[in-house]
Amino acid sequence: MKKVILLIGTLLLLLPLMLSAQVIHSDNFSTLGEWRAGYGDWKILAGRLVQGDASTGLARIDRPLNVSGEYEIAFTIRYLGGGYKTEEDLKNLSLHAGFGIHIAVDKAHLGKAAWGNGRSYLLWLNLDTRKETMAKHPEHYGFRAQVYRSTSNSRMALVPEMNVDIAAALGTNLLDMMAYVQQAGFLSKDVPIRIRVNTNTGRIMVNDPSNAQMWFYFDLPAANLKGNYVSLRTNGMSAAYDDFSVVRR
Repeated sequence: MKKVILLIGTLLLLLPLMLSAQVIHSDNFSTLGEWRAGYGDWKILAGRLVQGDASTGLARIDRPLNVSGEYEIAFTIRYLGGGYKTEEDLKNLSLHAGFGIHIAVDKAHLGKAAWGNGRSYLLWLNLDTRKETMAKHPEHYGFRAQVYRSTSNSRMALVPEMNVDIAAALGTNLLDMMAYVQQAGFLSKDVPIRIRVNTNTGRIMVNDPSNAQMWFYFDLPAANLKGNYVSLRTNGMSAAYDDFSVVRR
């Protein structure tokens, strides 16, 4: 009897947590399911969603997602290849690659290549160490966390105040950061990505993959965060995704 009472008490304590985290979607990628490729070499390999074209700059895949309030998107990503055009570029650390996720897409450009993706926001991680970028577009040089606002399938622009030089923000230099990323094994393992979106307040929270307790946040117009799709995207790299889920907080 005491064990039953203890069990009931434990369940009552856990009930608020269970009620506050409702699973909306969970994709283990045994099949593509509701995902639809827009551009790139998207396929299921060994239970993972893989974008296999390491050269394309517009790879994108979309899935329906209509959720409001506060929710969390989680998935893992693993680097498979790409980021440089020649072995000489790799030797000289002349690199360019990126990946990200479109949130709150109102009308996805289903089955087609596009620069933007309806009205949405693209949360983007970009590595660009090319000399020509430093000379012509220094705002994109280095390892950066960026936010782009898409207003149509052909119009998308960087939000200037949301363009963070990660190495500078952490008080280090780019070469040391790249060495740390390599030594920590981020290029050879599944990296967990967690993003929380609050459509009521406009707050976006992004978890630090190296520290589950650390979150970074910024604010977007709440009125622009109500959409019908979410999209994964890569540029100049091949990647494998797994364990995609959406949970209402």
